[in-house]
Amino acid sequence: MELEQLYVYDIVSPLTPERKTFIEKKIDDNAATSGQNVTRSWHRGEEGDFLRIFIDQVIIEIVFLSERIELYGTATAWTGLFFTIERKEELRKRIEEVLLGAGFVTPETLEAQRRPKRKLFARARERNGVL
Repeated sequence: MELEQLYVYDIVSPLTPERKTFIEKKIDDNAATSGQNVTRSWHRGEEGDFLRIFIDQVIIEIVFLSERIELYGTATAWTGLFFTIERKEELRKRIEEVLLGAGFVTPETLEAQRRPKRKLFARARERNGVL
């Protein structure tokens, strides 16, 4: 299974031991209420630390870089069928709650990242009066 990038968040503060503890507690709390088999392990990569989470037949990797957090995921083909738009949205909300709670982002920086990105070409066309 190949990991696919799901989300990227620019952060205002990097990973610290306290933030690791906060993340671990949130994962453990969510695992206890979900009734699913969840395991996690921290690793060190070339660019920074990353957290690998196994939830039944789903793998999530969260890469903690100095200026951003990248989230990757994969699932077996059968499990992927049940990963609906609603479930993806729920995952995004839970991730953002943890990022806010741990102090990686502020409400303002998170909101700015939710705005649709404009392409450079579109801005150039607008600037030149071409619509």
